[in-house]
Amino acid sequence: MTKKFWLHFLRPFYTQSIISSLSKLIVPFYVIYFLDIWLDLWQIALIWSFRSIVSVVSEIPTWTIADLYWKKISVILWFILSWITVVCVPFFHSFVGICVLFCINALTETLFSGSDQAWVSDVIEKNDSILIDSYFSWSRSISNCWCILAWILASLVAKYFGYDWLWFSYGIWTILAGCILCFAEQWKKGYEEEREIWLKKDFWLHIKSTCKYIAKNRTICLLFLWIALFYIIDELTGLIWTPYLQESWIDIDNLGFIYWIIGVCWIIVPLVAEKVLKKQKNSMLYILWACVWIALLLVISSISTSITLIIWIFVVYNFIDDFILPIDETITNKIAEKSKRSTILSVKSMVENLACIIWWPLAGILLWYISYAQWLLVAAGLMTMMGMVYFRLSGEKCEAWK
Repeated sequence: MTKKFWLHFLRPFYTQSIISSLSKLIVPFYVIYFLDIWLDLWQIALIWSFRSIVSVVSEIPTWTIADLYWKKISVILWFILSWITVVCVPFFHSFVGICVLFCINALTETLFSGSDQAWVSDVIEKNDSILIDSYFSWSRSISNCWCILAWILASLVAKYFGYDWLWFSYGIWTILAGCILCFAEQWKKGYEEEREIWLKKDFWLHIKSTCKYIAKNRTICLLFLWIALFYIIDELTGLIWTPYLQESWIDIDNLGFIYWIIGVCWIIVPLVAEKVLKKQKNSMLYILWACVWIALLLVISSISTSITLIIWIFVVYNFIDDFILPIDETITNKIAEKSKRSTILSVKSMVENLACIIWWPLAGILLWYISYAQWLLVAAGLMTMMGMVYFRLSGEKCEAWK
């Protein structure tokens, strides 16, 4: 049953993960690209902040679309709209133009956030629920495997064709990924107790019900708190790592090859996370240790003068950082009630965006006054706070930990 299930039901989702990973050519270079078109880090921070604001505002009316209608339609529509916005990026070089374009992209992304995970979770639970633990880990591992190829290609494309072609490639792979999902199964609405809501299209009743569910669930509230802290650190360190490496006299044309090494590590990490989820009664203790190591690495990188050591710290940092994500995804999907899963995952996305809204402008201002190395020390302090939240969360009694 497992092999047949994988071939018939999950193959389109795994294939989409592969193709989407190939679209990530721009990842090592996006900060460098914006700096290359004469935007500064403050403007880059503002772009992502405005993008997050649009995401939060537009999440509110789209929370229940996927829950009340078809998740498949919601996800595929996002791939189409995302493709349109991405291929337009090279044609805009002004701060205002780029900002408007990314705000439009954020508006369309609300169709995707939460719906993709909820869609595949519904399909797995309907057919073979024991596979839900391994799907997110294997999907991330397979995706990371193909990211290796993407980032090698990114270095070659950037060197011989220019940064603009990275965006065009991003768009091509994005629309192909959407086409693949056209062949995936759409889980039919089967909650008899929710049927009346669907027929009446009562969005606000569904939103009210889900918000009450989240407010009464202490574990979800704590989970959302550490997710917010995680994304504050992850996004802000992501903003400064590339220019910090450039400041350390690392050839930017080789950045894709550095990410290739990271990609090799990322193949292994989700599989390790899967073992943790299966064997450990409290997997959050592993995340606590991950927080400690990340804080330590950030401190060392801020005081080191060795280029080689900084590169390897960057690689190990990403290795540990990626360890957290599959555990986060699996636990959140397990905790969430089926009929509210898409909405809860959208709230999770909203929490992530709110964290970015608050911290992106602050980061841009701080980078006027402190160096990249000093900012890494600030990130280390935030990671220590995050570890404290993890420690409190690890004491919660929850079946999802098991």
